Order: sequence, then C-alpha cells, then structure tokens
Amino acid sequence: MNDFMDRTKSLQGRVALVTGASGSIGAEVSRALAARGAAVAVHGRTESALGKVVADIGAAGGTAVAHVGDVRDAGRLDATVAEIASTLGTIDVLVPLAGGDGVPSPTAELTPERWRSVIETDLTSVFLTVHAVLPGMLERGGGRIVTVASSAGRRPSQANAAYAAAKAGVVMLTEHLAKEYATSGIRVNCVAPAIVDTAKLRDRMPAARLDAVAAHVPLGRIGRPEDIAEAVAFLASDASSWITGTTLDITGGMTL
Repeated sequence: MNDFMDRTKSLQGRVALVTGASGSIGAEVSRALAARGAAVAVHGRTESALGKVVADIGAAGGTAVAHVGDVRDAGRLDATVAEIASTLGTIDVLVPLAGGDGVPSPTAELTPERWRSVIETDLTSVFLTVHAVLPGMLERGGGRIVTVASSAGRRPSQANAAYAAAKAGVVMLTEHLAKEYATSGIRVNCVAPAIVDTAKLRDRMPAARLDAVAAHVPLGRIGRPEDIAEAVAFLASDASSWITGTTLDITGGMTL
C-alpha cells in the first residue's frame, strides 16, 4: 500500500505541459502535478491567470513557468515546446486540456463556421499539441499523455453536436495513439468529466440551477476541479504504469 501511494504521488524529476491552464480545471491539474514533484509549464491565453497559477505553485515549493499562446497555432506550439525543453527539459507528461464551447445549440441552427471553430478548438488543437510534443517523447523513449474529453463525447447530451463530435474524436484519438505508440513507451489515456464547478460555469449558470443539476447526480454533487486533477495525476504517475488507451469517466455516476 505504501509503495502504491508513493508511486501515485511521485512525479519528481518529470516535466509536464498543461494547456488550458488559465481555466479552473487546468489550473488545478497544474497544481496537482507540481505537488507531486513535476516541473510544470502552464499554457493558456490569459497571462494574469497563468501568473497566479505559477505563483501558487511557487509558494508551495514547486516549479512552474508560464507560456501564453493559442493551441490552434501549430508554429507557436512547436516554438513553445522547444522553449520548455531549453528551460525545464524534455516534456514527460502532456495534458492537452485547452478547449470549450459546448454551449447547447440546435443542430439546425449550428452554422458551418461554428462547427469548424469548435472542431478546431476541441479536437484539432489536441492533435496539434500532441504532434508538437511526440518527437521529444519518442527521442526520450517514453512519456505520458492524458487527454481531456467530456461525457458529451461518450453519449448524447445537451451540448452542441460539434462539441460532442470533437470530444468523441478525442476519445478515439487517445485510443489510436495508445496503440500506435505503446511499444515506444508512451502511454496515452483520457479523462471524460461531466459537469464541473468552474468559474466559467458559475458565470453562465445561476446557483439555483447548479443545485438542481446536482440533485440529479447519483453521487449528490457536481464535479470539482480537483476531482479531475487527481485522476489526471494518477494517469500521469507510475501507479498507472499498466494502463493505456483507457477513458476514465469522471461523472459522479451520471453516465450510468
């Protein structure tokens, strides 16, 4: 038991990249990886939010650096990965978490422009981020990638069709990569959360509505960012060393 707990909590000497780290979930994932000893590169579009994450990690005795950018920009992603390699080292753990825009919309009203935008933001960006990091992992002879899908990509929901298709694509991309690169020592897994209590959600949904949603969750509450972070940290750790190609549903029982 002690050996299992030590391996779960130890990412000492590892370098991690977390995209979408300026959001509530990405920030918590970054803190969780840093708490286990990883040096974390936090990536996002909001410099002030990234600065807070870096400060939080530093105050707790960890190491973090911020990189501002857009995960839809392949050239900039390649440059960022090179910068991280020169400052922290080759990336061992990748969490391509950036994305969003699952706001409900009838498919008949979903414009081709929005479809393309959501697919680009939630699926193509994951490919581009993985594509930028894979060469270093292959040269190093291993790595861990934890993608982030959604319960909307696991079964039909109220999210818009483009978001559902993109997140389902993330699940299959995860499985494809896991099989393709298993012999190269690269493990690829996915987490698929349902509704999570984030700042963005609080801005969009009143507290009374959130309470109503929580009442329908089998475990009696909506998710918290730390629920996702703990799962990601486990999949990034040696405790999950015989797990690859798996999608972990973090839904409080909502997908039962």
